[in-house]
Amino acid sequence: MAKIVNRLKVSLIKYSGVINYRTFISVFISILATWLSYRYKLIFNLDLTLFSVAVVFPLVFTLGSAFQRREKALEHLGRAKGALSAIKYCFSFSKNIDVVEKEKIYSEVNNVKTELIAFLYSESNDKEKLNLSIAKIQAYIIKNRDVIGRSLSLRVYKLMRDVIMGIENSISIKVHRTPQSIRAYCELFIYVFPFFYAPTLIKNIEYQDVLLGEIINSPDILYVQNRFDLIVYGLNIILSFFLITLFNVQEQIENPFDQDGMDDIKLGNYEIDY
Repeated sequence: MAKIVNRLKVSLIKYSGVINYRTFISVFISILATWLSYRYKLIFNLDLTLFSVAVVFPLVFTLGSAFQRREKALEHLGRAKGALSAIKYCFSFSKNIDVVEKEKIYSEVNNVKTELIAFLYSESNDKEKLNLSIAKIQAYIIKNRDVIGRSLSLRVYKLMRDVIMGIENSISIKVHRTPQSIRAYCELFIYVFPFFYAPTLIKNIEYQDVLLGEIINSPDILYVQNRFDLIVYGLNIILSFFLITLFNVQEQIENPFDQDGMDDIKLGNYEIDY
C-alpha cells in the first residue's frame, strides 16, 4: 500500500509540472466565457473546424519543432562528448608524452565538458569560460607540438572540429527557439477560443432540437431552466485545460537544457567519464 501511495505522489509531482499560471488563466477564462454566454443569452451554432485548425495546427507545429530540436540536441551533445573522449584516448596511447602531461590534457578535456554542461544549465548566454576551455587545448597542442608530433596533432584537430560543431549546435538550440510570433498567436487564440466554444456548446446541448430561427422569434425559450449547464461548463473547461497543457509542454521543451520539464535532457548523463 505504501508503495502505491509513493508512486501516486511521484506521478502527481511529475505530471503537475505542466500546470502553471497559464492553466489557471485559461480555466478562469473558460468559466467566464460560459457564464457570459448564459448571462447574456449568447447562442449560435458555428462550425468549429476552422477555429480548431487555427489553434491545433500552430500548436502541433511548434510542439513538433520543439521535440525535433530536443532530438538534435541529444545528437550534438553525444557527438561532442564522443569526440572529447576520443581526444583523451589519442593522448593516452602516445608514448612521447609522460604521465604528468597526460593528466594535464585529460584535465583540460574534462574541463571543456564541464564548462559546456555548466553553460547549458545556466540562464546566461555568456560562453566566455567555455571558449577559454577550448582554447586551452589548442594552446597545449601548440606549446607541446614537438613532443606530440604532427600525426597526433592532426588527429586531435579533426576531433576538435566535431567537438566545436557539437558545442555550437547545442548553443544554437539553447539560444534560438521556435518562432515567438507563432507561439504568441497560439497562446492568444487558446484564451479567445472559449468565447466561441461556449455559445456553440449551449446551442448543441441545451437547445439541440431548437432552430436558431425559433430562438430569435421566441426569445422566451432561452429562459427555460438550463438542465445541462454543468456539462457545458465542464466541456469548456476540459478543452481549455487540454489546449493550454499542450502549450505548456511546448514551452517547457523550448529549452531542453534548463531542467524545467519532465522531457528535458538529463545533462548529468553527459558528466559520466569513460
